[in-house]
Amino acid sequence: MIWSSLLALGCGGGGGGEDDEVGESGSTEAEGGDSDTGSEADYQATIRRTSHGVAHIYAEDWGSLGFGQGYAFTEDKGCILADQIVKVRSQRSRYFGQGDNSANLYSDLAFLHLDVRGFAEANFSRLQPWVQEVTRGYAAGYNAAVAAGTIGGECDGADWVPAQIDEYDLFSYHYNLALLASSWQFIAAIGSATPPGGAPPSPPPEHAPPFTTINGHRGVLGSNGWGVGSELSAGGKGMLFANPHFPWHGEFQLWESHLVGPEGFEVYGVGLLGVPGVLIGFNEGMAWTHTVSDGHRLTLYEMDCPPGEPTKYYYDGELLDMESQTYEVEVLQGDGTLAPVSRTLWRTIHGPMINVEPFYWTEALALSYRDANIENFRLIEQFMGMNGAKTLEDFQQVHAEVNGVPWVNTVATSADGRAWYMDSAATPNLSPEAIAAWYERRDMGGFTKAFADEDVWLLEGNTSRDTWVDDPSAARAGLVPAADQPQLERTDFVFNANDSHWLSNPKSPLEGYSPLHGFEATPRQLRTRLNAQMLLDIDAGGGFAGADGKLDLDELETAALANQGMAEILLREALVMRCTGVGPWEVDGESVELGEACAVIEAWDGLLDLDSVGAVVWREWISDYGYLNTYTLSDNGALYAELFDPADPVGTPSGLAPASGPDDDRALDALARAVLRLQEAGVALDAPLGSVQFARRFGQDIPMHGGIRNEGMTNMIVNEELRSDLGEIPQQSALIHEESGLTDEGYLVNYGSSFMMVLEYTDEGPEARAILSYSQSAEAGSGWTTDQTEMFSNKQWRPALWHEADILADPNLSEYSVEGNAQQ
Repeated sequence: MIWSSLLALGCGGGGGGEDDEVGESGSTEAEGGDSDTGSEADYQATIRRTSHGVAHIYAEDWGSLGFGQGYAFTEDKGCILADQIVKVRSQRSRYFGQGDNSANLYSDLAFLHLDVRGFAEANFSRLQPWVQEVTRGYAAGYNAAVAAGTIGGECDGADWVPAQIDEYDLFSYHYNLALLASSWQFIAAIGSATPPGGAPPSPPPEHAPPFTTINGHRGVLGSNGWGVGSELSAGGKGMLFANPHFPWHGEFQLWESHLVGPEGFEVYGVGLLGVPGVLIGFNEGMAWTHTVSDGHRLTLYEMDCPPGEPTKYYYDGELLDMESQTYEVEVLQGDGTLAPVSRTLWRTIHGPMINVEPFYWTEALALSYRDANIENFRLIEQFMGMNGAKTLEDFQQVHAEVNGVPWVNTVATSADGRAWYMDSAATPNLSPEAIAAWYERRDMGGFTKAFADEDVWLLEGNTSRDTWVDDPSAARAGLVPAADQPQLERTDFVFNANDSHWLSNPKSPLEGYSPLHGFEATPRQLRTRLNAQMLLDIDAGGGFAGADGKLDLDELETAALANQGMAEILLREALVMRCTGVGPWEVDGESVELGEACAVIEAWDGLLDLDSVGAVVWREWISDYGYLNTYTLSDNGALYAELFDPADPVGTPSGLAPASGPDDDRALDALARAVLRLQEAGVALDAPLGSVQFARRFGQDIPMHGGIRNEGMTNMIVNEELRSDLGEIPQQSALIHEESGLTDEGYLVNYGSSFMMVLEYTDEGPEARAILSYSQSAEAGSGWTTDQTEMFSNKQWRPALWHEADILADPNLSEYSVEGNAQQ
């Protein structure tokens, strides 16, 4: 079923437009929209579970398909969705109190100020009717599972768990996900923003979020994605490598399912928790993955307020009043009672006012911002449309017409052997004059440079010059139109690893796009360079493809978990030459023997596998330089001998910087500090990586391979927190080195390679293999909580079961039917 036919579909397969009324039963009240199956239940679905708890959902209408998926998901991890619904309802303070650092209170206030529920109620009817039906059905599936006592996690029966949610609750949560790379980062900044009380300025709020959190997600979110075309594929058809780097805890986990619905709709893959359809996956004709875009989803505005009047501001010479609204939140007290707390929050024509440390709202500085996704109601329609697109042309049409991607690049391949990349994420459309003025202010220093150093655009809020430009062809006001967004189609390869669009294929750089999509001709991360080098080697007739220069599925699987880092390729040999024969080395007032450390690095296999000896010394050495310095020019040559050359972006920077003198060698200082840190942690220099690096899952410590950002790994696993749920996660013990993540227990990982998939199209259809690193379920006793984590530890892949014969042959196949009614 192609995308154009999906646009014409009503809820039950018939026609229907955006203005059709949708009844409580979930069927469109239009001709041909009756979805009555002959049962009293509104929704009916069949769920098959295969090995590792993968859910295969079958339904004859859109609402039932959503119902079955929502029911199966809730069985596995429903407690996390329940918490998120409480969050978007602004009820966290009611059930959990004000929270540490007022986190719950600020969250409740911010979501009220962003009016997520009002947005959902106003815009839900604008979705295509079949997307409305899927969403309604999903909410009903959650309700049915909760009523049956099968909610996955540790919340069953808790008083805060919503027993019933509706489509607006679910759509509010989806809208919140659209804001991940923008307003979601500002929740505490919005909730804590109050104007100064006069001169001298009132004290800043006690718990304003730090400045670095404005763009913190861009150092955390990550992924690798390859689209391989017919030129490099052994079968002459498309191939895909999907490797999203996402949290192993919280609401940004992925959940796996296979959906078979009306009108030939069929898709397999993973989606974010509580979201209908598939985010990353494949169907009969298309396979795709996503990587977080390096572009910008927001711009900040420095407001020009008159002295003594902090809630007024100038705009094009006119003095305007900020808008304000007072919100009241019920807060749980220590004695179990509820007490109201009210706050007044403010906004400008650009958007909400914010408070970030150390740039508080004072007489000297007032910050507002505009969010590129603040009007994005089409993200579910976008991904469901992609799910139903059977050709590359249909797939591209979804991006061009819906253009609802919130914050990711898309890397795709087609059964006919074409590879395609696009950064279609919502991006501010600034005029050339505004961009030129920003560069000028940045080069002058001051606040603009301070924010630019954190890769944030700070604009002047007092002039329409810096207001986003409305283009009638854009999906929403103020955004870059789809036709002007970076994209590239090839028959060899495309890829992305979270740098900008520029090197999606190094043989065909994408240039001339708005810098709000990310900068061009600038240094690339080590991970980007490694991906590019691997693909270029294959293209040159070598690398993981072997002598024939054509990848097969086994070779793509090997490449995906090869576990070599770009830093090792560039620097290890030079470091060994530098440290060989060096006696005791003085650093930070201590004398350190370097002989053993140098020897283990020389003998190291160069990988970050479980049995790799020398990997921990290498990690501590490269981490001593700091993450940014491993790939940028910010250290002015302290690490690399040859600095970045835009004519050779994959090969540079390179070489180890020379010593400044016989007793002044930055590389040997770093090696000595590495030895001292490992000694402090009680880690032997010859310890295998798997004895030191682990994931803690449901009380079990599981050894882990893979590396951190500084090492330039495709298989990146680290310790990070990107979540807003209130569930407990394993915490690091005494931290010894923040840059490497070393603690007195070793390296505890909880973030990185999540759903890994390799796929090729064959004459019989798609063949895929996958691993979900943190496993499918949070329900203790299900058997699906750590099984795939152990498989990931052992680099053991499993088939992604698509064909009916393979599903029926699964030794752990189970099947059950579910039914229920729409909320009355």
